[in-house]
Amino acid sequence: MTTATTTATPAQGGGRRNHIDWLRNLGILFLFPYHTARVFDGGAAFYVKGEVNTFSTVLVQLSYWFMPLLFLLAGSASFYALKRRSAGRYVRERASRLLVPLLFGVLVVVPPQAYYAMRFHRGYEGSYAGFLWTYFTDFSDWSEYEGGLSPAHLWFVLFLFLISAALVRPMLALIRRGYTPGWLRRPLPALLPVVALTALSALPEVGGKNIFVFAAYFALGFLIVTDDAVMDMIERWRALFLALAVSGGAGVLLLGGQDGLPATAVRDLACWTALLALLGYGRRHLGGGAKAVAYCNEAAFPVYVLHQTFLVAAGWYVLHVTAAGPVPYVLIMTAAFALSLATYEIVRRWGPARFVLGMGRRRPVRGPAHQG
Repeated sequence: MTTATTTATPAQGGGRRNHIDWLRNLGILFLFPYHTARVFDGGAAFYVKGEVNTFSTVLVQLSYWFMPLLFLLAGSASFYALKRRSAGRYVRERASRLLVPLLFGVLVVVPPQAYYAMRFHRGYEGSYAGFLWTYFTDFSDWSEYEGGLSPAHLWFVLFLFLISAALVRPMLALIRRGYTPGWLRRPLPALLPVVALTALSALPEVGGKNIFVFAAYFALGFLIVTDDAVMDMIERWRALFLALAVSGGAGVLLLGGQDGLPATAVRDLACWTALLALLGYGRRHLGGGAKAVAYCNEAAFPVYVLHQTFLVAAGWYVLHVTAAGPVPYVLIMTAAFALSLATYEIVRRWGPARFVLGMGRRRPVRGPAHQG
């Protein structure tokens, strides 16, 4: 995301890679089919619900990789950012680019999601103003999918700030020492993080999310880009990692969402190898499109902040017309994407909106260079 990345200097013989930006932007784009699937899957609650279908249920079950991917890539971006920043500057930038949008999101963006949830799950028929009074003053029910106060999808923003601030000193120390993880240069040792990830999964969760696991993915993303030899290995062995990821995904489906150490280990293996495969294939095939990636880099974070409110609202209205089959899925997803992108196009031209959505100052557009 834009908030976790900045232009950076080369890292040990390799410059900033477009594939990191492309993978992050594609990860943000994946939120639209994923959160639309949450409307129709049979495994979990959501703000609004349509008729359950197998496609959505399987998609949700196999989407364990994409939030770890965003944390992993944020860790990679932090390596480049810290090559040119002190710890204090890094944390101040993270606070401005993350905490301000988080506060704005909790106060403005998230409440409509809870409002539609109240209407859908509890039959609320009052005004939005009346709902807001209850929403911000009643702390007795933190059930976000039934109208309770919650950061909703912005938990990612909060976690990202906390993890970035907690790890800034260790990251800077490793950069100054010139540390590179030699053990990550070979494919089999590169699978060892699965053990640590499984162990961390046993630690307490916050709001149903394990911040320690996401911090581990963030740290792994940082370590991976400290040495081009690690990325060379990942690219060279990408087919192996893809085969392991596919096998692990099949295992996740067979286990059917079970808890316990074996199921967690299978899911962690599937997730970690999927990330390695994405990095490997991304490095091989996602190196171009500088203008497109520059546009997406700025759009990604505000689109993330805004998307779920539009998706839930679209779901409320579409489900009143049709609640089953592929048509409502496509309509909800398309409407959410179009409204998110249109809103970004409007607000990116206005300074205060850029500030509250974490985009920073608008950069002047450079004209073509004069030819002498």
